[in-house]
Amino acid sequence: LPPPTPPPPPADSDAAKLASTEHTVFIEGLPFTSSEDEVRSFFAEHGCNDVLQLRLPTWQDSGRLRGFGHVVFASTETRARALSDAVNGRNLGGRYVTVKEANAPRAGTTAGAGLGGGGRGSREQPKGCKTVFVRNLPYNASEEDVQDAFRTFGKILEGGVRVVRNHSNGQSKGFGYVEYKNEESALAAVQKAAKPFGLTVMKRPVFVDYDEGSMKGSFRDKEGKLWSKEHGSSSGAGAGGRGRGRSHTGFGRGHR
Repeated sequence: LPPPTPPPPPADSDAAKLASTEHTVFIEGLPFTSSEDEVRSFFAEHGCNDVLQLRLPTWQDSGRLRGFGHVVFASTETRARALSDAVNGRNLGGRYVTVKEANAPRAGTTAGAGLGGGGRGSREQPKGCKTVFVRNLPYNASEEDVQDAFRTFGKILEGGVRVVRNHSNGQSKGFGYVEYKNEESALAAVQKAAKPFGLTVMKRPVFVDYDEGSMKGSFRDKEGKLWSKEHGSSSGAGAGGRGRGRSHTGFGRGHR
């Protein structure tokens, strides 16, 4: 018999808050050169000092922020303040930060449907791109879980699944990368995720887009080992612009 389904965490637990839209906001307009500490300080300086978690996607080659993400607060009162003019529209590093509600995905769609673009479908694949960026991963999803979901589209390079983790505690940040041997596999994964009921990891819908940047040299695996030493240099992907598709609609999109 399969093991019994564990009960949901108490509503007032950190685990429940991390999964709740009532404690989460979507932010955009962050300076690409800012750090997580600076974003945390930004909210604290404006009266939001109970940040429970920052979910800020970064470029895998440079480690810089992509300019958007999610912030989870310990209290709903702080979330409400973050959405108000006390925080929304304030300046951080010369840019005005926008704070919006993080909504749950609509029934019958995945986080990647339309790539956040009203059902337009996936964007054109950059030439030579074999790597995809995946966000909205379950926080307990391992590299093996991600590989199981993406291997159906083609051969994944050895060590080609990279879940980005907090360098201090090893916790997943909810996003990562999958590097295929062939361009066709990356195309198939993006197209599948862009469809309704598209692509899930551990039953959670994920957002998938092309990523053309090469991996940052200091990237470490779940055991804290340097990826480059364990697997050699990444073959990377073709040159060109990076995938920046995003939308604030849908808490499931990009771990909002």
